[in-house]
Amino acid sequence: MTAKSDPEDTEHITWLYLPMAQEEIDRALQRAGITDPTDARLWLKDNQLPNEVDVLLDMDRESITDLNALAQVTEDFSDEDIRKLGAVVTMARPRTAEQVKNLVENLDLFDFAPDAHTLEEYGKYMIRQSGHFDYDENLDDFYDYEKYGFQRMNEEDGMFTDRGYIAYVGTVDLEELMAEDPVDQCQREQGVQMGGMT
Repeated sequence: MTAKSDPEDTEHITWLYLPMAQEEIDRALQRAGITDPTDARLWLKDNQLPNEVDVLLDMDRESITDLNALAQVTEDFSDEDIRKLGAVVTMARPRTAEQVKNLVENLDLFDFAPDAHTLEEYGKYMIRQSGHFDYDENLDDFYDYEKYGFQRMNEEDGMFTDRGYIAYVGTVDLEELMAEDPVDQCQREQGVQMGGMT
């Protein structure tokens, strides 16, 4: 982070290792001579987020607060979580760190079949690995994986990505999911599941 008033090639750089407590961010801003967080010029140098997130973040528009919140919700991510988030971002096409954070907080609303790039691979994943079926390898010649993958894909809102097959199984529009407060989203999901209106 540098002050926008400094030249872009300044050596007066303040490093932030997110996530950080707000007090630490405030102290870092003070050390950098930045009185208003909107006067900070941000760069993202190294992170554990999937490349799909890296390429969408516009550091000229992002805030330290939103980047810190995203770092907090992804801090304990496993490799599988990172792969799933990459596929979710490809599908949902968020535009900001806040939208990515909202997706992270709702990852359970997405079904992910890692490394499934064809209907047959998706069908195999669903029948063999998803846990939805009692797979019997002795009957393998009788399974029509491609047909089942096709049937499933027609029944759900899904797509193939470089990381595998991803399907959204939530009840609200993806744009709404990315835009709203996750607590409100959770309440809406529960209200719909119970048959009520919120």
